[in-house]
Amino acid sequence: MIYGKLVTLKPFTREMFNTYYHWRQDAEVMYWATGEPYMSSLISEEAFMKRYEKDILENRQQESGMLGIFTENEDFIGEISYRNMDLVTGTAVIGIMIGNKDFWGKGYGTDAVRTMCQFLFDRFQLRRLQLDTWSGNERAIKAYLKIGFQIEGTLREAVLVKGVPTDQVVMGLLRSDLIS
Repeated sequence: MIYGKLVTLKPFTREMFNTYYHWRQDAEVMYWATGEPYMSSLISEEAFMKRYEKDILENRQQESGMLGIFTENEDFIGEISYRNMDLVTGTAVIGIMIGNKDFWGKGYGTDAVRTMCQFLFDRFQLRRLQLDTWSGNERAIKAYLKIGFQIEGTLREAVLVKGVPTDQVVMGLLRSDLIS
């Protein structure tokens, strides 16, 4: 387990997948997570469970990982992940989704990202982390800036948000940028 100020990050278990699947069926959750409200709604629960269990349970390499986000009261509120880890260049990409809307805007996501970044820097001796979001997700961008991420670029009309081509904001964090 990895401890932050507000959250604890724990390895995903089979029991967590059911809740996670239902979050991914929630149009509002997916809108803020990806820009597309119905991105996951066409995937059956059985197919989803098989895919994610295979990804998590069979992933014996450290190039990617997915952790559950828990509050101090043991509420399972979201997931945070890393992927494309390259130990030679010292880089990885992270992503987050707070699926339990009762915990939006209360600092849990910010703490989860900060905690994950510190863990990745310390555990794997990474030097740089990256993430991206769509340009209208101002709450996420503000949270990432608070941690020390820098806006490194904009990919014009690179993602669809409710079917409309929208800019994608790419952000990076060096180990020396992390704000505790």
